[in-house]
Amino acid sequence: MIIQERKVYVTRLQSGAVLSRDVYNDRGQLVLPSGTELTTSQIVRLKQMATIEVWVVEYMVGPAAPLESQIPAAPTHVSTQPKPTLMDCYNSMIGCMETLFQEAQIYGRVNLDNTKNLLRNLADSMAQETNFLHLVINLRTLDEYTFQHSVGVGLLSKQIGEWMGLSESECEELLLAGTVHDIGKCRIDPAILQKPSRLTEEEYEIVKHHAFYGYEILRNSGVNVRIAAAAHEHHERSDGSGYPRGLSHDQIAPIARIVAVADVFNAMTSRRVYKDALSYYRVLDEVQQDAFGALDPQIVQLFVRKMTSFFVGNEVVLNDGTVGTVVLVPPDRPTRPLLRTENGFIDLLQQSNLYIEEVRAI
Repeated sequence: MIIQERKVYVTRLQSGAVLSRDVYNDRGQLVLPSGTELTTSQIVRLKQMATIEVWVVEYMVGPAAPLESQIPAAPTHVSTQPKPTLMDCYNSMIGCMETLFQEAQIYGRVNLDNTKNLLRNLADSMAQETNFLHLVINLRTLDEYTFQHSVGVGLLSKQIGEWMGLSESECEELLLAGTVHDIGKCRIDPAILQKPSRLTEEEYEIVKHHAFYGYEILRNSGVNVRIAAAAHEHHERSDGSGYPRGLSHDQIAPIARIVAVADVFNAMTSRRVYKDALSYYRVLDEVQQDAFGALDPQIVQLFVRKMTSFFVGNEVVLNDGTVGTVVLVPPDRPTRPLLRTENGFIDLLQQSNLYIEEVRAI
């Protein structure tokens, strides 16, 4: 029996495969030594690190196949590497965010080159999907809230920019700004960030500092001032009620006003260990109510109108238990649609005591 090694894409690895060579991360640090019999969790970790390929042991009977170095190189215009799936890109981005937060905590600055590349891959992969809301819902899990929230806000911010008709470069800037808007939380005690109950006034004051910390980290990293401003000002509010500086509408950077809307929506619709996600309709209704106080009204109105355009065909549950399907979204009150139920139609515009409590299917 001849023992041979071969290179395998991480996306095709199965538990039980044995590494024939050491695996290092992008900093040259040993991650897994040769001889490791891979477990499912180790394979997931490799994906999160954005590792593309590894060398594994292959047992063969008969003459050894030539090693890769002996195989003629494929023509440069032919790619044999399978295109990463949407979930591959998303998982790689989540792993990247974890590394980015660690880097910011240790060094007080970050290198965003890999982040930009992975974000571009993820955005390109998502561009092939037609229902943006479906992606927002199904890409998230209960684990790793901070990192998923960061990526979600980046994607939502970019989408808002596209709906606003901003240039491609401006939308890419929004994608990065939204993704790193909470980088300052790396300096906040995890026990406070993950506290399963309401924060005390003192704890809340500590959390508020993450906005300035984020600005400081990004400026130390050579990031342009607009992206740093999004981290600094995404909790500022048009009526002056926000933090850290109590800025009012015209004083808040436009990029921060966009990220703020994405941040509020994504946070309120995310399920956490101590909090169930709110209905998308209820969140949009609340965001819309804040449109003429806390948040930029023009951005909010556009966001609500565009998001609710994905709702036609949704199966939803009302607060009284009635199940229905959205058949019409009124342009002036998009969060109060017309529903078809087994007993006829319900117009939520005319039923103020009813509201959509759950989105069951999209």
